[in-house]
Amino acid sequence: MKRLIAALLLIVLFGGMTAQASEFSLKDYSVFTFGERMLVYQGPGEDYYRNGSAAIGITNKARLYGTLDGCLMIGYGYSTDKFRVGWVPIPAPEDDKRTVLSTSDTVGELRFDMVLRTTVDECAATYDPVKVSMRNIEVKKGATINVLCWYDKWAYCEFKIEKKLAWGFLYADMVSKDPLVKPAAELKATGKERKTVLKSQATKVPGGNYGVFSGPGENYLRADEGGAHIRPTEKCQVLGLEDGWAFVRVMAESGDFYGYMPAVVVPERSRIKDISFDCVPSVLSGSAELRTAPNEDAELLVNVAKDAEVNFLAWSDSAHSYAYVEYKADGLRVRGFVPADAIAD
Repeated sequence: MKRLIAALLLIVLFGGMTAQASEFSLKDYSVFTFGERMLVYQGPGEDYYRNGSAAIGITNKARLYGTLDGCLMIGYGYSTDKFRVGWVPIPAPEDDKRTVLSTSDTVGELRFDMVLRTTVDECAATYDPVKVSMRNIEVKKGATINVLCWYDKWAYCEFKIEKKLAWGFLYADMVSKDPLVKPAAELKATGKERKTVLKSQATKVPGGNYGVFSGPGENYLRADEGGAHIRPTEKCQVLGLEDGWAFVRVMAESGDFYGYMPAVVVPERSRIKDISFDCVPSVLSGSAELRTAPNEDAELLVNVAKDAEVNFLAWSDSAHSYAYVEYKADGLRVRGFVPADAIAD
């Protein structure tokens, strides 16, 4: 739905221009002027950090890289030797005064990895990956970094400045490629009874943009075409911890969904207990749709065929409406919900 909304906004704003989902690239952009002064933030929203008096003028040419959460990711030169990549809100159609100079149909809604890594040495981040004229953020060796995405020699990352989130660029060779949290140990299907019911232990607000995977590891399928994540203001119910990962129900504006994020981002996680699953080897009595939440409107992750083997983990509720299961096939790892009647007795 978010991609569709972004596409419709771009069609309205650019007079019929075709918008498609795209991977982030500094080489794919549209060039335009806003026709009004716009404040620039270091992230997709006005709650993100603003670098001094960062703004783009009425006649300044800007590069549009894509959209996210109702904002435009732009790049612009603000002096003869300085450049900045930042974000501005998408103007309401009735307020839009831009003059489009050239267009590219590769510009669309952006998706980011939002995964945790560590720095391999002391380094600095910049908002200027084009002229590389300024060091904006000093980063210590061994610091935990939230990597939004990789591009060429850069890692686009999320930081905190003055208690506000800010997005900037680090040289990629300064960031470890290894996940901060390894995938959880594989669960063996050795149980006998299906009796566990999922229950929330706490409600938390992680306060950042973090990738959410269907299972406890980056090797699991990820919803929303690989872009499923929790946003800074969104709450999540924590159902338990599993080998360094937090099993959560994300209470998103677009609808609730379940998944896993590194436990280190959960506030006061020491008070949350490990989760225990039944791990009963099971077979599907018919084909079933495996979804991100226990309801028929939740996002479809994968269709599972009749007689497929799954590992039953828990019931969604005391009424046993849906079964939470793990399914593996041909390199695919995914956890999600299937209707209870799809599980053979």
